[in-house]
Amino acid sequence: MKKHAAALALLLAAIAAQAQTQPHAYAMFGPGVSHLSLDCTGAKTCESSDRGLKVAAGYALGNGLSLEAGYIQFGKFTASDDSMYLAVKPSAVTLAAAFTLPLGSDWAVSARLGAAQVRTRITASSGAIVGSDSQSKAKLYAGLGASYAISKTVKLELGVDSTQAEFAGEKGTLRLIGLGMSFEF
Repeated sequence: MKKHAAALALLLAAIAAQAQTQPHAYAMFGPGVSHLSLDCTGAKTCESSDRGLKVAAGYALGNGLSLEAGYIQFGKFTASDDSMYLAVKPSAVTLAAAFTLPLGSDWAVSARLGAAQVRTRITASSGAIVGSDSQSKAKLYAGLGASYAISKTVKLELGVDSTQAEFAGEKGTLRLIGLGMSFEF
């Protein structure tokens, strides 16, 4: 058991040594493809994928740990049949802790975990009758990414961000898979 504990301690020390960075601020943005797990039972058409956008700012504290605040626009998802049309537009304000692990001089992987205030806006129409409403809920937010350093202060990141939309008790998982840029200050 002591050998396992010693090996784990050495591994954590090696990771911490690799992840040493100076504190700095950064901003990131990037478009992506979004998806909402919509229940489209009975609908003739169902669009559960769209384009989205992520914008975030963070502060790297050192040793790979950062705090981030962001905004994600997940796009618009629709379902319709002969008499009804439904549009769902979710967006989220996020606050998360991020951990970045370097994989050499140019590559790194990162994980994010935090909370999101998810606003789900619904618009429905049936003939000439149109109505809309929105609901905001606090939800768990998680993300994973892989980045490549183009320069010392500019990185290209491929990532996935996930949370949950909820309206009137109905829930659906939201995902944004995006390719973005981050800039260190």
